[in-house]
Amino acid sequence: MIESEGRFHEEFTKFFEETYGNGRKKQPQIYELPGDRFLFVFDPKGYLLPGEGDIYAKEYFLRLLRWVQRVRDDYANHRGSSVEHWRYYSKHKVQLVDQVDALINQLARCLDILYEQLDYSYKSLDVVSSKAESYGLEKVQVELYDNLVAYVGEVLRRRVKGDWAIRKDRPGDEYPAIDVNGVMLMPINIVWQELGGLEPMNLRKETANEVRRFSLMYRWT
Repeated sequence: MIESEGRFHEEFTKFFEETYGNGRKKQPQIYELPGDRFLFVFDPKGYLLPGEGDIYAKEYFLRLLRWVQRVRDDYANHRGSSVEHWRYYSKHKVQLVDQVDALINQLARCLDILYEQLDYSYKSLDVVSSKAESYGLEKVQVELYDNLVAYVGEVLRRRVKGDWAIRKDRPGDEYPAIDVNGVMLMPINIVWQELGGLEPMNLRKETANEVRRFSLMYRWT
């Protein structure tokens, strides 16, 4: 396939190179294929799957590039956890819990969503996910992180009949969560995962998963 239709992509190949602490390099090879496809060949000298490869559609491959760059940036800037990531981009920090309505109104304006569509249902999360994708997840991350946390948190709060609370795991490590009799639901986790995932944003799925996680925990408390 490489000989007949592959075109070596030097820029992307260099992008995926990594040097480990022991000095060894990981050097996968990237080839551009006809039909808007890319072939990712694992390092021919590597330990795992040497010389084997996967073919990706261009749209997914470019998303993979952005994801890898975000992971590298987060690691370099000590944003390895959901809370650390949120805290870095948050404009309101724990004061978010006092501004939920205003943040949701701003979310509707910025993403051009009719306010009546934000009815705190799972279906409304599909609207928010789609609009966020169109707006650009990188822009959402910088401009509307708190807004997404506020809306997802409010969907969770109403569904489980909880309350906004400030969780304090240790001094200086405070963040908003939804409290139901001491069991905490984490809207920050949901937003963090969906902003940084490889698949298109799906707030409905991850919010439903958080509710199911809560149901299992609550059953045994």
